[in-house]
Amino acid sequence: MPPSAQDMGFFDTIGRGWKMSKLSMAVVKKDPELMVYVFLSGVMALGAMVAMGLPEFLNMGWARTDEGKMPPAYMGFLFGGYMGISIIITFWNSAIVANAYIRLNGGDPKFVDGFGAAFKRIHLIIMWGIIAGTVGLLLKVLKEAAREQKGGAAIFVMILQIIGATIWWIMSFFVIPLMVIEGIGVGESMKKSKQMFMKTWGENVTSGMGIGIITAFFGLIIVVIGLVLASALGELWYIGAIVGAVAMGMLIMWSSAAEQVAVAALYIFSTTGKMPGLYQEMGMNDFKMQTGPAPQRL
Repeated sequence: MPPSAQDMGFFDTIGRGWKMSKLSMAVVKKDPELMVYVFLSGVMALGAMVAMGLPEFLNMGWARTDEGKMPPAYMGFLFGGYMGISIIITFWNSAIVANAYIRLNGGDPKFVDGFGAAFKRIHLIIMWGIIAGTVGLLLKVLKEAAREQKGGAAIFVMILQIIGATIWWIMSFFVIPLMVIEGIGVGESMKKSKQMFMKTWGENVTSGMGIGIITAFFGLIIVVIGLVLASALGELWYIGAIVGAVAMGMLIMWSSAAEQVAVAALYIFSTTGKMPGLYQEMGMNDFKMQTGPAPQRL
């Protein structure tokens, strides 16, 4: 009988999560088209941010009062724009998860496969985007409030923000694959996400940290190379800066896509008790976890 998650040692769990992070980045390296989703997400989100700032930049009357205050109409406009950005990010992350899910199970997905799977759940994505955007905004308000407070009040608000962020992370971790792959509603997805997270919390934490460490390592290399190149080019230093900026952008897209691949892999692991087929081919076939039958997907 295969061991349960509780029977596995702490360091085994950490090691598994670290290996999953490396394999997730390797999947993106093999399927660089996954970064196209991240690129489109970034371009559309940037466009929305520019649109949000234009009224104030152009000194439109409804964006600022004579006293320099922000009118309710413009505040509502900014809130709507923020929700729009959240929906954009959720949509393209959903496309990555769907595409990665097909790839991890041995398929050969195309760009339209991920897009189509996300569009199929557009009603759930819009709902989740608004919820996630609202919660994210509230957590930011708490963080800013902690900075403005002093002494014990600042510590209390900071602890409250950390607790809230942690609870939200647990409840939202598997929501996108549950919505997109299984078509489960937002409320049920949040409930199920909590249950799934608790079974694989070690791998969830370590895989995210692993991707962050790898990204930071390559980011440092890019910065050093960019500085050396800029110094060597003298008056043409800006060429080195451009090369560094492009390389850093590619790295960010790579790591962002890898994060969603890791979520898809962890979803498969949590629901089936087995590592994804592609990961097993790469050597992660030495652990199984007791679970129920695999749900219907996509």
